Amino acid sequence: MIAPTRSDKASINDGLGSISRQFQLVRRTVNPDLQLLGVVLFGSGSASKQIHRNARQWVAEELGADAYLFDTIVRYSEAVGQDARSRGRLVHELEAAAANNPKFWDLRAGRAHSGTIVSATSASVAEDLATLAREILTRAAEQDAA
Repeated sequence: MIAPTRSDKASINDGLGSISRQFQLVRRTVNPDLQLLGVVLFGSGSASKQIHRNARQWVAEELGADAYLFDTIVRYSEAVGQDARSRGRLVHELEAAAANNPKFWDLRAGRAHSGTIVSATSASVAEDLATLAREILTRAAEQDAA
């Protein structure tokens, strides 16, 4: 299982804490093989290093160790979230579409319209998600080998 969390203390203590308690209940009563593969911090600024250090500390306090927290942090981009939902595309598909954004001069000349523009930030978010996927697969393989 992978648990997502935001960086604020309430999300970690209330949200992640609740997931942790439910996880333990499910392991005891239903599925003793269920494992927590990790916790992913999402929706955070890429330059928010102190916030990330605080979040790591709070996760360690909540779960008893920070080893569960993935190194990859999926950055925040409201524009990418809106584009993904409104266009019905995944982030890596948006990244490809952003490469085909109309040029400024085509917009100005009326040969294209602004509704076709995809957020260029989609490339950064797609990179975060690809890095997270590699980290998840690596950790899963390590747990299988152990």
